[in-house]
Parts: sequence; C-alpha cells; structure tokens
Amino acid sequence: MLIAVDLMQRESLAMVMAYAAFARQQVYWARDLFFVFVDGGAPGMDAWLAEYHLVEDNVLHGDPLTEMRGVMIGGVSQTSKTSSTNPVIRLELNHLNGQLPNLDLVNSVVRIAGKGKFALHSIVYGVRDAESGGSDWHMLVPLRAMYTQAFIAVEGIHSVMGKYGVQAITVAVPPLVSYPLRQSTRLLEAIARSLNNILERFHQSYFLYILASTDNFVSIAYFMPIIGGILLPLLIYAYRDWTFINYLTVPRTWLLMHAIGLCIWMISTKYFAEYTENTRNDVVLLGISMLIPWGLLIPTPVTEIQSLRFFLLLECCLAAGAVSLLNFSLALCFAVVAVPVLVKFTQDNEKRSRALLRTALALACHPVCIYALFLVYGKPYLGYGGKPVSLDANTFVNALLRLVKEHMVYGSHVLPLLLVIVLPMWNMILPLALVRSKLVSNGTPEAEEQAKIVEVQNHNDD
Repeated sequence: MLIAVDLMQRESLAMVMAYAAFARQQVYWARDLFFVFVDGGAPGMDAWLAEYHLVEDNVLHGDPLTEMRGVMIGGVSQTSKTSSTNPVIRLELNHLNGQLPNLDLVNSVVRIAGKGKFALHSIVYGVRDAESGGSDWHMLVPLRAMYTQAFIAVEGIHSVMGKYGVQAITVAVPPLVSYPLRQSTRLLEAIARSLNNILERFHQSYFLYILASTDNFVSIAYFMPIIGGILLPLLIYAYRDWTFINYLTVPRTWLLMHAIGLCIWMISTKYFAEYTENTRNDVVLLGISMLIPWGLLIPTPVTEIQSLRFFLLLECCLAAGAVSLLNFSLALCFAVVAVPVLVKFTQDNEKRSRALLRTALALACHPVCIYALFLVYGKPYLGYGGKPVSLDANTFVNALLRLVKEHMVYGSHVLPLLLVIVLPMWNMILPLALVRSKLVSNGTPEAEEQAKIVEVQNHNDD
C-alpha cells in the first residue's frame, strides 16, 4: 500500500514520518508499506509511479528506483487543512479522466473516521450540510461531484494514482491546533490496517457512481439512462435520414474534418513535447488553428448533405455514449449542449436569412468557448468562492494552457477528444447550417441533376 504526503504540507509531513517510525516496528503487516514524500505535487507523484511501474513518459522523468515490490492495492494521500472550530475529515476522491476510486475504500475511511474514538464528520467536495453540522445545501455534493469529474483533471496528488491502477483518496485531517497529533496518527494507522487486511485487489463494489453525501451514492443504473434519454432525439433524426437515403456514401467532408483534427493533435503534441520554448505564445497558434472554420472553407457537395448529417448524428450519439462509460459528467455536459445545436442547426432549410442566422449562431457555439464558459462560471455558481473572471483573450489562452498541460503532463484525454472528435463535429455543423437545399435522396444521377437545379435556383434567388 502507498502512503504519500506533499513536502509542502509540514504538519502532515511530521505526522507521516512519526507514523512511519512507529509502523516499522510492528510485525503484523501482511503487505509492504511505501511512504512517498512527494516533491513537486502531482507531477512528482506521477514521475515516481511511472518509474515504479516501468512506464516511459515523454515529459516526466524520475530517477531510477533501487527497489520495487508487488502490486499496490491502495493509496492514501495525507494532508492537513484548516477547518472550523469543530474538527472534520475532508476527503478528495476524483482521479484523472473522470475515474473514481472504488467505493469500498471511500466507505472504509468514512466509517473509520466516524466511529469509535475518532467520531469525526467526513466532508466531501467541501460541502458541510446539516448531517455534518453545517448549513450548506445538500445538493451541492452531487453537483460539485459532477463538475469536478468533468472539468477538474487533477484534484490532488492522489488523482494521478488512478491511471496506474492504484485506488487512492486524499484524507485531510484537522490541524494540530484543533485536533491532537496522536488521534490523527491513530486514524492513519486504522486506515493502513484496513488496507492491510484486504486479501485481493479492489474489484467489487462500484467504480462508477455519483456521491449524494458521504453515506449515500447514486449508482450507474440510475444515472446512465439519462444519457440515452438526451441522445434519443438524435437517434430518431438519424433513423429518419436513413429512411430517406437511397445510396449511402461516406462524405469526403467527414473524412477531411477528422483528418485535420487528427493532424492538429499529433503535430501539437509533438511540438509541445520537444520543440516549444514559449508555451504561452505557441498555445495562441494552437488556438488560431482551432478557430479556423474548415467546414466553410472546404465546400461540401450538395449530394452528400444527407449522408453527412446521418454520419454526424450517429457519431455524436456514439461519442457521447462511449465517453459516458468513463466520464459520465463530461459526456452529460457535452450532450446537453450538442443535442439542441444539432437539432436546430442541421435540419433542412430553404430560406437564406435563416441559413445565415444559423451559421452565425453555429460559429458562436465554438467548443473552446463553451468549455471556457464552464471553467469560468462553474466554480462561482457552485459556491467554491471567488468571482467569474472576465471573458477576454487571456481567459481562452489560459483554458488552452490548462488543457495542454493536463494532456502533456498527466495524460488527460480532454484535449485529444476536443481536437479529434468535437472540433470536427463543429466544422461539419457549419455546412449543414448554411445549406439551403432540401434533398430526400443522394448518390444517384437523378439526385445530382436535382442538386444542380437547386443550386441554379438558389443562385437566381440571390
């Protein structure tokens, strides 16, 4: 098992060192204990775990380890945070890419802290409701849980342990001024001994859940159907287009948009890993390449409009469904925004004014802008404190810097999803929003002749 502490946390550092000296003298350990004193926060923890598991990293490099043992079944990151007059235990759970620790580990820590000689309330996501002796709104727990899962890649040094298969959480004990050191050390020992008694790795209980409080959760069987209900209109429209298409073709625009997104991701990843000298200036170039409306610059044949719309609707459903299996909250936010946009901007239209208005609105719904809005306004509205920053160029540059750092340093999947999946979908919406023809078939000579007639009529109307 792994017990980690940041070197900047002086109280926790003294506590863990005292406990390490005590644990070394005991003979009841069935597993090896690793005490890791982390320098540099989450990147330092990630570098150590990469060396331990013999994983090559292009960005983080650690010193070779002299000794290695077996598989780590669990981990605890120890911190000490200020609290009110009543001491509480603060827990941090979220791992990288929306992963969550096994629920058995969370329940064990909550029950150990809440019973016996400790009798401490546990607080998760900083919410102290009536059950914990506070006055916060109880619905803040699931709301903050979903926001953290979707938009906060690294919550603490425990977050990087998940990608190495280590089930870990951060336990923030009360400071020494409000809680005795002996009690805090005993709490750490109780958690370590509970992990010591595990006969096998965490595999039962839940890995996909949403906490409603420290003692209650919502299982996957209740929240996963929400994604299906939101995506159902797209499936209905896709089936309608399928019935109208006599000859299905793979649209060239669909292939080109994804090829452009894939090239931007591969080139930017290579460049930021090996050649960049001023990351902030280079991120501006990345942002410019993401803002280019390739869907308007590359013409789409009218005969491929319905096939393109069918592929787009189907891809949105498949992408949201696949992401929801790993990061439900991110998939939910994506579906809530994407479904209305696709329904309103991709349907048949014969009026030029409406087509121009739809195109302008589609340009305004850029994925990077929407992502920045979630980052700027999410925390203040959920009661984390602070005020929303102004929406200017620096806001979007900082959002891109954060995405690049999380992807290059920690291995976050948000940037490749944005470049390879979401941005191509946005570029495919643009020609569908601008088109003025209404075709019920394509791919045949009759359809091509009809498309030419429609184009001539549209030109004469102009």
